[in-house]
Amino acid sequence: MSEYFVKKIDLHGLSVSQATAKVLNALFEFNEDSYLDFLDIMVGNGTGALKLQVETLLEEEGYSFTYLNQTHSLIRVKK
Repeated sequence: MSEYFVKKIDLHGLSVSQATAKVLNALFEFNEDSYLDFLDIMVGNGTGALKLQVETLLEEEGYSFTYLNQTHSLIRVKK
């Protein structure tokens, strides 16, 4: 049985600029911590602005990611 180490952040209630800062900080910590396997980002559904910003940011930074649910409100980033 494999055990994975996951860092989770929740962007509910944040503005796009606040969420961007939080994601960038989390990505830095994610890269620095060799024990972490995944970073889960809860973007919620709302207007879709946070989801679009996070997807764009991850693509620009070269991260691979998948969605963990059908509504695409939870994003899993892989190393």
